[in-house]
Amino acid sequence: MGIPKFFRFISERWPNISQLIDGTQIPEFDNFYLDMNSILHTCTRAKEGESNKRLSEEEVFTAIFAYIDHLFDTIQPKKVFYMAIDGVAPRAKMNQQRSRRFRTAIDAEKALANAIEKGEEIPAGEPFDSNSITPGTEFMGKLTRFLKYFIHKKVSNDSKWQNVEIILSGHEVPGEGEHKIMDFIRTKRSLPTYDPNTRHCIYGLDADLIMLGLVSHDPHFALLREEVTFGRNSQKAKSLEEQKFYLLHLSLVREYLELEFKELESEVKFTYDFERILDDFVLIMYVIGNDFLPNLPDLHLNKGAFPLLLETFKQSLRSVDGYINEFGKINLQRLGVWLDYLSKFELENFEQGEVDLEWFNKQLENVSITGEKKRLRTGKIALLKKQKKLIGIVKPWLIKTYSTRISPDLTIDEIPTLELAADVVADNQDFLKEFAFELDLFLTRSASKGTYSLKVDVDGMDPHESDEEFTERSNNIRRIIKRYENAVILDSEGETAIDDKKTVYNEKFEHWKDQYYKEKFGFSIKDDDEMQKLTENYVEGLQWVLYYYFQGCSSWPWYFQYHYAPRISDIKRALGMKIEFNLGTPFKPYEQLMSVLPSRSNKLVPAPYRKLMLDENSVIKDFYPMDVEYDMNGKTAEWEAVVKLSFVDEKRLKDALAPLEPLLNEEEKFRNSFGRDIQFKFNPQIEQVFKSPLAGIFADLENNHCFEVPYVLEKLTSYHTGLVEGVLLGNKALAGFPTLKSIPFTNELKNAGLLIFNQPSRSQSQILTPKDIHEGLTVDQFADRYVGEIVWTRYPYLRESKITRVVDGKFDYRSRGQSFEMDSEDVKTYKSTLSNVQKKYMSSKGLELKSIRALVYVKPVTGLKRTSDGAYVKDFTKEEEVYPLQLVVENVSQKDHRYVEKAPLPIDKEFPVGSKTIFLGDYAYGGEAVIDGYSTTARVKISVNKLSHRAEPTIGSKLAHKEVEENIFYPSFEVARTLKLHPLFLSKITSSCMIETLKGQRANIGLDLKFEAKREKVIGYTKKLEKGWGYSIHAINLLKEYRKLFPDFFEGLINNPTNGGQFPKLANIYNRIKDPKQIDDKLKQVQSWLKAVKSTLVRASLESDSLSSISMQEIEAAIELHALEADQSEIKKMEGVPRDAILDPKVSFSRLSSQTFHLGDRVVYVHDSGKVPLFSKGTVVSYTSLGSNVTLNVLFDKVIMGGNKLDGRIRTNRGLAVDSSLVLNISRKQFVYHSSASKTKKSKPVKAKAKPAAGPAAAPAKKVLAKRTKPEGEAVALVSEEKKEKVDTKAKPKKTQVKKDKAANDLLSLLKGEKKPETAEDTEPQQEEEESTPTKNFASKAIQNQILNNLNGVPQMPQMPMPPIPFGMPPIPGPFNGFIPQVFPVPPGYIPFPPMNGNMPFPPMPQQQQQQQQMNHAPVQTNGGSDSAPSTGSLRGQSSGRGNRGRGRGGHRGGNRGGNRGGKNSSAPSSVPSSASS
Repeated sequence: MGIPKFFRFISERWPNISQLIDGTQIPEFDNFYLDMNSILHTCTRAKEGESNKRLSEEEVFTAIFAYIDHLFDTIQPKKVFYMAIDGVAPRAKMNQQRSRRFRTAIDAEKALANAIEKGEEIPAGEPFDSNSITPGTEFMGKLTRFLKYFIHKKVSNDSKWQNVEIILSGHEVPGEGEHKIMDFIRTKRSLPTYDPNTRHCIYGLDADLIMLGLVSHDPHFALLREEVTFGRNSQKAKSLEEQKFYLLHLSLVREYLELEFKELESEVKFTYDFERILDDFVLIMYVIGNDFLPNLPDLHLNKGAFPLLLETFKQSLRSVDGYINEFGKINLQRLGVWLDYLSKFELENFEQGEVDLEWFNKQLENVSITGEKKRLRTGKIALLKKQKKLIGIVKPWLIKTYSTRISPDLTIDEIPTLELAADVVADNQDFLKEFAFELDLFLTRSASKGTYSLKVDVDGMDPHESDEEFTERSNNIRRIIKRYENAVILDSEGETAIDDKKTVYNEKFEHWKDQYYKEKFGFSIKDDDEMQKLTENYVEGLQWVLYYYFQGCSSWPWYFQYHYAPRISDIKRALGMKIEFNLGTPFKPYEQLMSVLPSRSNKLVPAPYRKLMLDENSVIKDFYPMDVEYDMNGKTAEWEAVVKLSFVDEKRLKDALAPLEPLLNEEEKFRNSFGRDIQFKFNPQIEQVFKSPLAGIFADLENNHCFEVPYVLEKLTSYHTGLVEGVLLGNKALAGFPTLKSIPFTNELKNAGLLIFNQPSRSQSQILTPKDIHEGLTVDQFADRYVGEIVWTRYPYLRESKITRVVDGKFDYRSRGQSFEMDSEDVKTYKSTLSNVQKKYMSSKGLELKSIRALVYVKPVTGLKRTSDGAYVKDFTKEEEVYPLQLVVENVSQKDHRYVEKAPLPIDKEFPVGSKTIFLGDYAYGGEAVIDGYSTTARVKISVNKLSHRAEPTIGSKLAHKEVEENIFYPSFEVARTLKLHPLFLSKITSSCMIETLKGQRANIGLDLKFEAKREKVIGYTKKLEKGWGYSIHAINLLKEYRKLFPDFFEGLINNPTNGGQFPKLANIYNRIKDPKQIDDKLKQVQSWLKAVKSTLVRASLESDSLSSISMQEIEAAIELHALEADQSEIKKMEGVPRDAILDPKVSFSRLSSQTFHLGDRVVYVHDSGKVPLFSKGTVVSYTSLGSNVTLNVLFDKVIMGGNKLDGRIRTNRGLAVDSSLVLNISRKQFVYHSSASKTKKSKPVKAKAKPAAGPAAAPAKKVLAKRTKPEGEAVALVSEEKKEKVDTKAKPKKTQVKKDKAANDLLSLLKGEKKPETAEDTEPQQEEEESTPTKNFASKAIQNQILNNLNGVPQMPQMPMPPIPFGMPPIPGPFNGFIPQVFPVPPGYIPFPPMNGNMPFPPMPQQQQQQQQMNHAPVQTNGGSDSAPSTGSLRGQSSGRGNRGRGRGGHRGGNRGGNRGGKNSSAPSSVPSSASS
């Protein structure tokens, strides 16, 4: 439908409709549909900041594969996965496509010209033309082939793709993608076998999907879309893994619409049916504009069109006898009634623009809509003279009648009556009826006498009315009469005055409309033939669009033949027409291409057709103008402008193309034909080779188990409308689908300034005030009943949670029957939290919590975890969440089966014979184990496949240790003292630092290296220490560079600190410069430099970390050599294996997510679904921890289809972000079991094995069956070592102690420029692992010298002269990039920058150096666990060991007294645990 800004508007009006996807806390879906064109446009655009980059074919299709894979993995449909690409569109859509593609080509040409003018480097080769995303192009032909390859690979290898119905509707199948999807849904829900509670999810960005979803009338319906950001500060995700996705739930949209229309239920004259209201709502929204019709004049969402449409629609329904939309067909008579109400809006627009001298002289305001509204606001009314006279006749009778009580038991003849002569009432009946209604009278007419009578409405009187009520009623009668007596007299100038004014008013109105038609259409409103054609074409369009949404395409050749819509009041000219459509046939792909593409995109059409675009003598050259006219037509955004292109003449086009069709080659002719939907099926018995569509990049599928069949949708003549019988709504909806109805509430529509998309809303919002469903319980009774119990929280997106405590500002209830009195500090915290909760719910959710009796703390359910006996019990988050008591729901009707606890299954049911599991024994940890049988009721027989005999490469761990040792973070007070900066200024300038510009606006001139409130750092630059922040050499050099490039600005900032909340003013910073333009130019230079610096900084949570790009490249090179080494696999039979020695990864997310990971760890992917092939190995090169969710960036041993280059830090597509619950850490075997034999073997010294031969000449690997060494049935004893090596903080204490004792001397040496002597201790490996990867061939010196300067990509600074180097080091030739390019060996930890005035080294800081080594070496533990290390910054917890006890006193002024007492340093690199304990 493409209603501009519609999504944002409804998100402001109905603030709870969107749900952020967070792990598994979303509903399950049966059917998942992709509107593929959204993906194509996303994946063919260069990333932000890389607008001139040329994407290769490999990059484009890899990105498309990755996007599809990511979306599938996010939703994981249970029944159907339907991918729809736009095919040839109906002619009605081609007008818009033509406008968009012409604008796209012109904008691309302008962008290229601007880049050349600015001197930007233009890459070689042709840029990708987004217009190629049109049916029939060579790109679309390739897309089909590549998608088939991708789907075959996924179906063959991914279990989740094998168990659903996979359908592809390509560009060869006519129809828009979203409408092919809706045709599928419409057909399926009309079949007798349809499940009324089918759960649908559509991915797509178009607003019309909202309307299409509502038309389906299925409540279990959601739209998946990327996070929407608005404003100048909006930031786009840097990678797909970082991209946030939202579900827009149509169940909530439906319920909010119910609130909008609930008043009509008692006001309409016919049976109220919300589903029919919904159909009418969809129809009236068409007039705002869509892909097929322009908006009616002056109707814009951002100018109040939405509430206007709703209000006029309600008014019309109150006065008609049925619905406008009759199951997909418009009732034109009722449509006319609505247009009459809507026309008042048009009159107001006319009045606003036509007020002139004549308007005032003629007093036209008295007959205008504006004047009427003004009188209503002031409480005045307008009357004619004869109406005022009528009031004078009625007044004495009214005063007398209501001065005494009237008995309700009067007979008809006794009812007080006033007879009126017919001539008095003539022409004033409507006025008299309105007057009588207001005064509790009714008007009757005597046919025999020809007179009228006013009678008192006795039935409406209260027979038990008190004296006070009688007096108030009498006084109210007098007030009403007084208001009518004070009315404005419209015809005071004479009886014809009012008619004269109306005549002038109407003439001006007609002239105003005439100007519109002459300007926009080129003809006059008086040209009846042209006006009839226009209005009939528009009404046809309304009906065509309605058919399109409810039944499918009613006519392929029909289209709206104008750029603009008629005026609202003129549409009624066409309401008597008879509407009929000719179905016709769709254009061929090349006919559409030649209809919508500009000549600038001529290379996208076959060569024989190009001359029709380019040749000046072409018979259709006029279809392809080089310049086009734009008309903003009341819009504000340039992309909304009307592109005034001529409409393509179908006959001329086809006549021109026909003679050239024989010149097409076979491949081009194939692209110009129509195809069919394809279904992909899995058959394990089929094993064929599927050829790669891009040889050398994507490998052939050697074991293809997928085959294709045509998919034919059932043909129906009619479709089911409305709800399907048996559907579950509201509180009864299926688990996971939100509803407002789980808690009773009141609602009010008002301006609340909600914060939507990080900006305050500008329109009204539906504000809900929930009622306290627990008002019958006191807080202590509520706590006694529910603490420790399961409830549902996070309204309206309810999820299971366990209450841990309840607080009310007086007591803290932590267990049943027990409470603790809160002290003053607790009360203060409670009040602050309560205030924040109230503000948060109001500002972001539109929930007004006027009174909160208590706050309830809960731990939400995250899933199920397996117990040692095979049972599955609920697992909860480690962190508490807080909710107001009135938003806690006791129970729900539909519970989520994913979180229902399960009793232990018999071993043969949990692990059937032939099922595949993951082995956790030491022999082949992480290998495949197939169940062969059972030794006992608790132990199994298995065949373990040890896929590799090679030792795991350790280069990742070595490089991680090296980076930890060399990348030191210095405490902020030391950096501030050395740079001679105030500590507060250092803190401000390295975070966000605001100043006030000359125009009074705010500007951020900070480096954005740390974000305290968001708990974020910049990797390689800052780090949170135990006390305050630490800064690396990179950060220090960046500060020096800032000061050196802009000395006046920097000193001005220092001399103008923030004072009392007032930001420093730019004018004061540059107080020596008087020219405002010069000051602005200097600020722009600073901002330009800051933008370049920040563009390459990598922000991450405090618990996140990463290896440098150099280290990643070293690992990649080593892995490539490792892959060439000879290897062999082996299968071994085992018996008596306990359940806990094998793992079913499908139900072990909680257990796997409890693992701890270090940078450089080796992992193996253990799921048979997802983006990575099963048993793929890789190295952890970075991790991101957000709350309890941990994402690992893994550099896999093999290139992965859908992989990436980790933002350009590696050469090949072997990088991918994966959740920690999908892999097994094989460097730190945290679930390992040992047989008695392997345990004995492990305790003995092991000689180093000979390294296997490397290179292509190595012998091929062979599978070897292990010889049986024990009699049949004898059990193999296994000993658990689960989590034995989760965090090894006690490794090599002697070595660590030596390093700790040397810390102070090392730092002094570094600062003095002395070279640190290398010892065997310094070069010794950090892990006692068998070295299997030759590293001497790698550029180890490059790592040593460049590791700091290349950490995650150093910002490329503007070139400038080399600064003086301290300690007598010679300047280095070449461009300066902001950091010292270390091209020769430098002592570890060397600080290559001079102090601000002279060579003043950092003072000795042995305690800080010692703490820093502890901080760098200790693993990061985010959420506990029995053997987990404390969280970042907690040196106290890291130093709690008693071995090698040291007093640890001193530090800096005693600030760290005892902080390292008895501490042991671990030499492990940074690590992170996953979310939950197993």
